[in-house]
Amino acid sequence: MRLRLLGKIKSILFSDRKSDRDEYSIIFPYSNGKELKNQQIWTNLQKGILFEDNQVFIPWATTFNELTEFAEKRVEYSDRTIWQFGDHTLFDGYNCFIEISKWCISKSSAVISEIQVFLGYDEKGNYEFLKLKNKLTDLFGIPNSIQLEKFGDFDIGHLEWTNQAISIRLIGIDQHACKYSLRVGLKSN
Repeated sequence: MRLRLLGKIKSILFSDRKSDRDEYSIIFPYSNGKELKNQQIWTNLQKGILFEDNQVFIPWATTFNELTEFAEKRVEYSDRTIWQFGDHTLFDGYNCFIEISKWCISKSSAVISEIQVFLGYDEKGNYEFLKLKNKLTDLFGIPNSIQLEKFGDFDIGHLEWTNQAISIRLIGIDQHACKYSLRVGLKSN
């Protein structure tokens, strides 16, 4: 609880620092026009990830060492560390639970390159996958890459939207159940 409160206080302080906002020129709120909104979201994503609900911005230049000040919780496993940020909105109002992972082979001084959102398993996961597919297609148009197939009643494979250095991927895999996720980050990841 104390770590969560401290993280929230720090994220509020960080989001209010004018120099950080000026340095990254974050665009929010978005335009009502579809084309301009599309451009504004991609422009923000080139620089980092914006939690629209509280307007906290985490630049891609943020190191793993710095993530704790933004996260609600940090979970250590033998092979990785996961920073959990809780529920936030992305992509003009899509609510999701956001995480960032660092594998044990990565240095803590390395910069982040991707966020992950677990969408769920089987029926729930497929429902969220299709819902987000429709939202992203409405926002960004037809994906740059589509590799989907049916697995019973479920869709598995991936959809990917790319723009300059950024990739948005919706993924469905069969891993003892159909598992769905969203990954947003630098294309080199």
